[in-house]
Amino acid sequence: MNVRKHPDVLLALLVAFVVPHITLADSARELVREANALYAKGEFNDAIGKYDQALIEKPEVLEPKFNKANSYYRLDDLAQAMDLYKEVAAESKDMELVTKAKYNLGNTLFQRGSKQRDSDLQKALDDFKSSITHWRQVLDIDPENEKAARNIEVARLIIKDIIDQLNKQKQQQKDQSGQQKQDQQQQGQQQQPQDQQGSQQDPNQPQQQAQPQEPNQPQDQQQQDQQQQREEQERTAPDATAQEILDREQRQKEERQILQRPSYQKVERDW
Repeated sequence: MNVRKHPDVLLALLVAFVVPHITLADSARELVREANALYAKGEFNDAIGKYDQALIEKPEVLEPKFNKANSYYRLDDLAQAMDLYKEVAAESKDMELVTKAKYNLGNTLFQRGSKQRDSDLQKALDDFKSSITHWRQVLDIDPENEKAARNIEVARLIIKDIIDQLNKQKQQQKDQSGQQKQDQQQQGQQQQPQDQQGSQQDPNQPQQQAQPQEPNQPQDQQQQDQQQQREEQERTAPDATAQEILDREQRQKEERQILQRPSYQKVERDW
């Protein structure tokens, strides 16, 4: 149901408050009549001007203020309309006028809530709840007011839908927050091995250098192993000088053996 209907306009209700022997009454009544005619033609700004003139003539009469509020509603100046409806509802002694002011105040809050629904769900929710409050006040005065009862049901359905949207947004924010924490933890776990690897290897050290020290092996044991390795290499490596010495000694030995051999002599016979 579209609850944005034309707010009720009170036509020439000033007649009920006119004191016949006061000349200004006729002037105020004429101003209201002209203002209502402008309202009917959709000339709301001009109508507001006439209602203001009537209020200057008879400031204690609230019907021009009510119709002025209706004009602001049609101009979509909801803040001005609400202020005037509240004044009429609070000041009027006419319960029919109070009922109309509260009903239109509910409509105005409903309209503002509809405008805010795309930008701020929480503010829209507050306005829809307030509109129900004023329509219930209408039912307190006039329990048979079917329009107020229908509007309350429409607002209730919209409020339920908004609450569902708010809960969905909260759940999405919660899920996103949990996902961000999980991503951060995974990034931290991936970064830790990289940091450890970087601390073990000097980026300025060539890869061809000796293997790094075994972390569980004592330093002196490593030195001993390196010494033994060097000695083994020295033993296995060819030494040209030592070989020459061995060859020279072998030749000298052979020469001594030749010198020590006896010269050839005839065998002397002893017989």
